[in-house]
Amino acid sequence: MKIVIVGGGSNAWTPNIVKDMLLTPALADAEYMLYDTNLKQAQFIRKVIQQTAKKLAIKVNVAATSNQARAFDGGDYFIITISTGGFDAMAHDLAIPEDFGIYHTVGDTSGPGGWARTLRNFGPFVDLAEAINRYAPGAVVLNYTNPMATLTDVLTRICTGPVVGLCHGLFENLRFLKDYYKLDSEEEIAVEYGGLNHFFWMTKIRARGIDIIADLEGKLKRQSLTNLLAAAHKDVMGFSSKREVATELFRLTGVLPYMGDRHTCEYFPWFITSKQNMRTYKIVRTTIQQRRDGFSARQQRLQTWLTAGIPDDFLQRSRETAADIINAHSQGQVFVDVGNLPNTGQIGNLPGDAVVETAVRIDANGFAPIGLGDLPQAVVGFITPYAELNLQVIDACFAGDRRMALQALRADPVCAQLNGAQVMDLGHRLIKAHKRFIKVF
Repeated sequence: MKIVIVGGGSNAWTPNIVKDMLLTPALADAEYMLYDTNLKQAQFIRKVIQQTAKKLAIKVNVAATSNQARAFDGGDYFIITISTGGFDAMAHDLAIPEDFGIYHTVGDTSGPGGWARTLRNFGPFVDLAEAINRYAPGAVVLNYTNPMATLTDVLTRICTGPVVGLCHGLFENLRFLKDYYKLDSEEEIAVEYGGLNHFFWMTKIRARGIDIIADLEGKLKRQSLTNLLAAAHKDVMGFSSKREVATELFRLTGVLPYMGDRHTCEYFPWFITSKQNMRTYKIVRTTIQQRRDGFSARQQRLQTWLTAGIPDDFLQRSRETAADIINAHSQGQVFVDVGNLPNTGQIGNLPGDAVVETAVRIDANGFAPIGLGDLPQAVVGFITPYAELNLQVIDACFAGDRRMALQALRADPVCAQLNGAQVMDLGHRLIKAHKRFIKVF
């Protein structure tokens, strides 16, 4: 079995993902190929994996390369964790919208920042999909790169094998519920959920006979989710959110949204176009410098491990599920996970073919979405515009139509306070800033 990690030099993703696979008996003897345009970084991560395998007393077959043909040839599974343009490009996604009164917190999924990130990743993702078809037709592709919905859409339109988009947002909600209700395991929680990536909603939740939606409805009349569980929300990358946005949206809709306020707030103009509202809702912005510092800290930690040894606490399974997915698919087992797939009816009142996030069944056949039905009317009005503009911007890229792409930006609710000329100026500035990567127009 050959498993290719595209962006294999990532110090955030690759060590954990491969470690999980080494801890999975059926995957431990696979061939791991770390493909990265930064060969030096990929070779560094290769050493970390070799040290991890040595600590586990496992012989690992891992290679690093910047040669695409060598990396992709005969691959069975591809895991994509790239970020076209890196931190320098992301800086434009935050700075340019800020000139127009849009204060992105993350800027990697929705709003003008997510729009620009889609445009600059489109070409590289087309190239990746075509290369996978050429060197490894029918291979399974797992995408971790944001914007999840649009880039997974690109892959599904081109790749001949199964494709799924993966995100850990749901796990953060489950962790809150487990901790607050003092459950022994997340497996005690029965939940129905669906929506878009970083914009999903839990419509039914039960645990130990408790209707949790009803229970929270009573508790949140006079207090917030932050008050219920004092610990600040912290995602797997270490960035934290309060839960004031999630609290307001729950009170408004009666269903529980994704609690990662840093992401959810970016779908609503009233949260990220007012600095006063950002203070009121305790919304935390992630700066590019914080991301650079995070990369450097992870790099230093891994360097220390190479000299001092891999710590015992690292040798536990992470919360990511790539290893479980590949294990289930390759071994003919069944595994249910959260995934992003084109909407073929799993959410009845969202646009068809738009990539949506729901429960997904994984088995030897690939990925099959589990039907949710209709989302409540209280939330579908928030989600539908983004599902439609995600389709529009990818259609625009495939058509090479700059005007259509700008129309999608005009339709973004976060740009509602801008007039037409301002939106055009915003869009053109973002395209110009990323002209090195945007070839499609």
